[in-house]
Amino acid sequence: MTDTETRLRDYLHTKADTVPDSAHGPGLELDSTGTSTRRRWVPMAVAAAGIAAVLTLAVPYLHGLSKPDQPAVAGLPAAGPVSTGAPRIPYAITDPNSNPDNPLDTWWYVLHDGAQTVKNPGLKGNVVARTEGGWLATTGYPDPDKSQIVVISPSGKVRPIGPLGADQPWVSPDGRQIAVAVSKYGRAENRVVVVDIRTGKEVSSLTVKIPNLDLMGWNKDGIWMHEHSPDAVPVKVWQPGSKDVRTVGSFSDRLEMTRTTGTMAQITYKGGKTCIVAATLGAKGLDVKREYCFKSLTAAPYVTVSPDGSTMTINTIGVAVDIATGKATKLRLPAGTKWFEDGVFEDQDNVIVVDEAGAAQKLFRCSVATGECKQVAIVKPDATIRQVQP
Repeated sequence: MTDTETRLRDYLHTKADTVPDSAHGPGLELDSTGTSTRRRWVPMAVAAAGIAAVLTLAVPYLHGLSKPDQPAVAGLPAAGPVSTGAPRIPYAITDPNSNPDNPLDTWWYVLHDGAQTVKNPGLKGNVVARTEGGWLATTGYPDPDKSQIVVISPSGKVRPIGPLGADQPWVSPDGRQIAVAVSKYGRAENRVVVVDIRTGKEVSSLTVKIPNLDLMGWNKDGIWMHEHSPDAVPVKVWQPGSKDVRTVGSFSDRLEMTRTTGTMAQITYKGGKTCIVAATLGAKGLDVKREYCFKSLTAAPYVTVSPDGSTMTINTIGVAVDIATGKATKLRLPAGTKWFEDGVFEDQDNVIVVDEAGAAQKLFRCSVATGECKQVAIVKPDATIRQVQP
């Protein structure tokens, strides 16, 4: 999700409870799979209308997380009771009331990470990941040519790293580097740049003939990329240091990956059902390890794979699926929970999710083995939470 879309989503989500259950949203532009299209370069007014439509349609369906077609049964060994201690992942708070004259021009105002809190030093951007020396954040809005990744220190000092015009940062599997896209709308060739986080310098790059370059993630197999498009497009993977770029296949489906594992999730649609496919990269393309299907809902699903690649969580139906066995555990969140985004794993046993229901958003820790969930944080009314990758 881009910075502009995130800001719009955060503001509109705070207003979602004002929409009656009987409301009908405007038509959405859908791709061939039925997924709403999201482009980085559309004007803000169009992006706002699309996000508002998704929220209007999603609210009636997400008063309670829907049950999957497949039975929910605990399939993983229990790892002890769920703690109510502070989240072990970072999260940022945005307060639209901090600028009531223009709530869409408000960014994160405080970052929480354990005992540390850092106020926004004046950046228009999002905090995306914890890193050596602080936290990575995006900058540059509204001029994409001036965008640049920065490291925010615990004292609030800003250190730019990498080239101007860079966005879409993804942390390497070893945590020492980031990959960024230097892509300009309308340009046929664009660049993938690898930056050393400690020095801030470019260490590798690749020029690709991919318009509207979109980086999908970075795992042990390399940096994944494709053209941002609602149509089926070639998905490529490049291992920095290599001259070869491998084409994995052509997909119109989303791929969700975690940097610490080679297991990823592919979101597909089949005859009125949404299917989440866990797969790894094989000699001839993606090797399917597990498929889990449920009745398609209006709200688009988000999937997160655990750091060890053993489990995936699905937000729209509120389950954790054990990839080895296919057994699922229903996450026992409170009735009325609205979980719109992907969760973030603290470790292989626990996932942190945001409940966006009501005026005050909450963070819950859920055990993927037992489904037990406990509240671990709450923000003041109308503030919004953005989770940050550990």
